[in-house]
Amino acid sequence: MYAKNTLPVEYDFGGSRARILISGAQSAGSYCMIEIFSPAGRATPMHRHQHEDETIHVIDGELDVDIEGTRLTLFAGETVLLQRGTAHQLINRSERTAHYLAICAPAGFDKFVETVSEVMTPPFESEPPTSAAKQRMIDAAPHFGLTLLPPTAARAG
Repeated sequence: MYAKNTLPVEYDFGGSRARILISGAQSAGSYCMIEIFSPAGRATPMHRHQHEDETIHVIDGELDVDIEGTRLTLFAGETVLLQRGTAHQLINRSERTAHYLAICAPAGFDKFVETVSEVMTPPFESEPPTSAAKQRMIDAAPHFGLTLLPPTAARAG
């Protein structure tokens, strides 16, 4: 068995451009791989995955990762493994787009991305997420084993 994905769908995923390179359907549920382009200043909410371990690999740029209150910066070529249940947030504090892979095992996060995102056609113009987009994520998260955590003063900035 093999999977080749030559034309992945482009998604607006919370104001970042995302492409599902390998879906759970293509990997028999073992993992999914999502390519993400996070514009300057963009951040995910602090969250936990109940079902998946998540590996983040930075291809270009830099990405701060807040892991349960500890901040580390990943640069191109660096990787971090976030085991399921670990609270984390991905933040692009730089002035340019961060390009990275999110690999989740087992698969499932790909279905969340598909559910809460808007399909886009290139060229992709990044806009901050709308209130409606944020609400879709909040509403869908529990159905995919995701816990979105409220921001705190310690995590801000």
